[in-house]
Amino acid sequence: MKKYILPENVNWYRANMHCHTNISDGTLSPQQVKEAYKAQGYSIVAYTDHEILLDHSDLNDEDFLALTSSEYSITESKASVPSATGSKGNNPWSRKKTIHMCIYSKNQHNEFQPAADDDSFRWVQGGIHTGKGKCDGYHREYTKESINETIKRCNEAGFLVQFNHPNWSLNDRTDYIDLKGLWSLEILNYATELLTGAEYCPYIYDDMFRAGMYDLYCTMGDDNHNRDGSLVQSFGGSTFIGAKELKYDQIIEAMENGSIYCASGKNPPRINALYVEDNVIKVDCTEATDVILTGYARNWRNISGEDITHAEFPLQLDDVYFRITIRDKYGNNAHTHYYKVKDFYEEVNR
Repeated sequence: MKKYILPENVNWYRANMHCHTNISDGTLSPQQVKEAYKAQGYSIVAYTDHEILLDHSDLNDEDFLALTSSEYSITESKASVPSATGSKGNNPWSRKKTIHMCIYSKNQHNEFQPAADDDSFRWVQGGIHTGKGKCDGYHREYTKESINETIKRCNEAGFLVQFNHPNWSLNDRTDYIDLKGLWSLEILNYATELLTGAEYCPYIYDDMFRAGMYDLYCTMGDDNHNRDGSLVQSFGGSTFIGAKELKYDQIIEAMENGSIYCASGKNPPRINALYVEDNVIKVDCTEATDVILTGYARNWRNISGEDITHAEFPLQLDDVYFRITIRDKYGNNAHTHYYKVKDFYEEVNR
């Protein structure tokens, strides 16, 4: 009997889960972003302008959906990363740790911001923040308690919360290990990867999972600002969302239920089917050089070759959890989140 890991009989919609426009510190207008992404086969863009939550449903059409979303930041008041030269200086911003989180509203038309006060709106350009004052007055501070309170307030107000670009944010294990209520980790931030070469971080996802964050999913996004007017920062980090229709409630439900996988590259590898049959994990995909099963702790299995489009792995109880990675000849990767082995394992001769 087949047990589908990724759901069958759904449409897979390509999404950019992290995007900035000229409403905050980007260059392109929301309409220009829509046109650019639709031309590349995207169906969904989360407009995550800094500290502003706006309903962009006027951009929706039968082939495009705008997610009501925002990017929140919480930054140290005093740098904890020491100067390499030993100079005390004035605690420059470049050495301050920060937490950046994308929040995604389950209600498309919601513009009320949880965990925000008027000071949060400093990012918005030109004083055009139509949502100014539509907040609960909470002042965020760079403490574990305040960060968790921010996540909690967002969850209670009907938002999914994503943890963004940990390397750029100077985050280490102590910054993320005790966070509660996160929906996902951004394992590729494409714009920052172009800048730093260090923002592809599935290893941090594994670390968070081993620490007990078993409900955490993983995504990829562009974080495109397009500040030079080009699209260099676009189309490199995609999240694929599986739903029957391109409807806001169905997309949110799919995100909540983990009907997603993510992939890197302008022409990313795709997972066409993922299921378990007779206690064997079976993967159908676009042409790949490696298909990798990552189990819990130090458990990996890899099938390598040329133009692999099908791979199989015995489902082993010792793995406890597993996720799948597809790598193509261009070095692009597709990732699932973790799944529990027992949800798919069939006991024999019970």
